Amino acid sequence: MRLPSPRSSFVALALVAAPTPALAAPPKADPPPALRLAIQRATLDNGLRVVMNVDHASNAVALAITYDVGSRDEAQGQSGFARLFEHLLFGATKNLAAGEFESLVASRGGFVTARSAVDRTAYSMVVPENELALGLWLEAERMRSIDLSQAALDADEKALAVVDRVPYGKAEARLGALAFEGALAYAHGGLDRADVAAARAFHAAHFGPNTAVLAISGDFDPDMAMNLVHRYFDGIPRIQAKPFVEPNVPEQAAERREVVDDALARAPALSYGFVMPKLGTREHDALRLAQVILGDGEGSRLVARLVRGDALATEARADVDPRFGRGPGLFRIEVRLAKDAAVPEVEKRIDAALKELADTQPTEAETIRARKRLEAGFVLGLSGIRQRALEIGKFELWNGDARAIGRELERLASVTPADVQKAAAQLLATKRRTVIETRPKPSVAGNLASAAEGAR
Repeated sequence: MRLPSPRSSFVALALVAAPTPALAAPPKADPPPALRLAIQRATLDNGLRVVMNVDHASNAVALAITYDVGSRDEAQGQSGFARLFEHLLFGATKNLAAGEFESLVASRGGFVTARSAVDRTAYSMVVPENELALGLWLEAERMRSIDLSQAALDADEKALAVVDRVPYGKAEARLGALAFEGALAYAHGGLDRADVAAARAFHAAHFGPNTAVLAISGDFDPDMAMNLVHRYFDGIPRIQAKPFVEPNVPEQAAERREVVDDALARAPALSYGFVMPKLGTREHDALRLAQVILGDGEGSRLVARLVRGDALATEARADVDPRFGRGPGLFRIEVRLAKDAAVPEVEKRIDAALKELADTQPTEAETIRARKRLEAGFVLGLSGIRQRALEIGKFELWNGDARAIGRELERLASVTPADVQKAAAQLLATKRRTVIETRPKPSVAGNLASAAEGAR
């Protein structure tokens, strides 16, 4: 059961305003917002890392446990295991029946969420501030004694099979697989059949206190919280976890292209993918700005030209795939074609926009707009306690110190228009791209209906 989020509170920010420029003056960037986010950290003897952010303006408390495991940890024949465990950890335990985890939280006015990605799997809940003990007990209970029976596996595999049937889902899966061809950790997709032995081995290798970060944000007393953490988590033993070994991703030397038929797609679509450098590099940050300039919002180049200008598309966007974290990323462009629009013509326009950015620096106004949109998204993403708990847990996992979150905006502010052009020229080149064309495929039911209509 998923319930609406309780009232959110806001991160304390210092916004440094610059003087208003004269009308004729070129735009000038303000300094980035200064994040003032109080974070306390501790580590238990069993390796569980705890990060806390007290916010008495909230009327609730959020818990997030982020495990250092994702799809990149899946071996051959284990595709989809990380997503499977995203669901499995809501199942029965030694002291909870199936479904009781969520019903207990909902009965106290809270809600739960979960998500797996390439390099992490995160579970979160929001409960009233007087239910912190319940939330911590629940998280410890499933960390200690989750049910991994065949019946539990079968039920969750059926649920995942239904979730995967979404329009354009085939293109998304194939884009990542083809772009990372030759690097299994990032290329595999789909869902392999999980037997009990394989699932238990995967769980034993990746889900333990020493592979997890527990983040708490909201209205709570940190000393009381730590006493509860010790009470519920101290007795959970460490696991024998092997550090992830970053694979070599072969440099792409020529364009990769594929066509997929999709019975759920309403219109043709084009999906571009480019493998990106790691998070934290200047090239990665430059491509984040390039993503906004090309396809984020009404003022972006692809939207202005393909959607609002020539009406060749109903949707155009560029993004940095949020599933990727510490390893290489994936820069994506997604365009849904308008009725009667020709794929070659739309592709020609996309290529022209990429070449323009590679050949000429973006304007100062475009660069400032891109930075401001990224800043706004980042700050607003910290306004609610649930997302804030997830973010500080993620930063602790990625950087070894959640307080690194305070340097995020400063790093983005240092990116220049020249950096954006250079990154586009080097990393968004034609030889490095992967292109998936989605062609709508009439369903069997649709074909039968058309045939019946024609026979009348």
